[in-house]
Amino acid sequence: MQSVHRLMGASVSRMPGSVVEQLLGLRKQITAFNASRGMRTALLYSNGWFVQWHEGPRDAVEAFWAAAQAHPGNAHSRLIHRSDGVATLPRPLHIASLHGRDKPSDVARRIYAVERERELGWVAEPHEIWEALSAPCTIRGADAMSAAARTHIVAVTSEFNESVDLVKAVADRSHTPVTYQRFADGDPRNPDIGAAYVDTVAGGQMTRLHALSRRAMEDGMVQLSMRRMHCLVLLLGNRQRPTSRLAATTAEVLARMPTRPPIRLVGPCLDTCDDVARALRGVAGLNIASIRAGIPGRSRADAVLDSVADGSCTMPAELDLLLS
Repeated sequence: MQSVHRLMGASVSRMPGSVVEQLLGLRKQITAFNASRGMRTALLYSNGWFVQWHEGPRDAVEAFWAAAQAHPGNAHSRLIHRSDGVATLPRPLHIASLHGRDKPSDVARRIYAVERERELGWVAEPHEIWEALSAPCTIRGADAMSAAARTHIVAVTSEFNESVDLVKAVADRSHTPVTYQRFADGDPRNPDIGAAYVDTVAGGQMTRLHALSRRAMEDGMVQLSMRRMHCLVLLLGNRQRPTSRLAATTAEVLARMPTRPPIRLVGPCLDTCDDVARALRGVAGLNIASIRAGIPGRSRADAVLDSVADGSCTMPAELDLLLS
């Protein structure tokens, strides 16, 4: 693979008004700029901080970073990664934002922790740093790069907001906060997409439940994170069309993954689960099981949490997620 120059930087935002809406308004301009220079960029806004990740020719990347440092909308710029290596960003532009209980000082501590670990000789790839900052662990006391110690479950729903509701239910039970994310690509015609996650601890094991939409699974940056999950949970309803769309999208995503996690189909109708299982069998090497839930006496949240507790939703891996 061709080597590119990779740079990540962070700065305090001085942009007035809605920063996210301004970034979305700049999509066409940034995408055209990157296309003309052979660059790709990911931008994160989180509680008063910007994080930039650029890949491409060295001169172009360094020039972009220099211009960003001089921009009046940025202050206290910090370089957190610079290297040459394999390109990771799948598209010319990816925009993400994080919305939770964090204060600017919490984001600053994570950025400083990444810097300290680099100074101590811990070499992180850009995508690992991006994960730590764009989907940080919310367990108090966990360090910025502790995501590798979690179990990740991905749940995808074919109807409405079942997986987001599941995440909220788990958060209420465990008295932990829900963190919300927004993602957008470089095409202004495409609406942004949302996600939500919760981190919990039980028996010394950290578990993340991450709710994403079916459409979010098609996003290249989301797929990058999904490569490290332990289990994919599909929350199924009784409507054939959305269920079929979910099955087709899931099969396409799994076919591109180098390592495929266990698949758990959770729904009130086992016949529907069987239909989805048949649709997924075209992908080699899948471990698929169906769980009847969403019926009186057996909620989807109970089914997912029971699967986590008994170990049937895990496999050796570095991360884990839950999709809606």
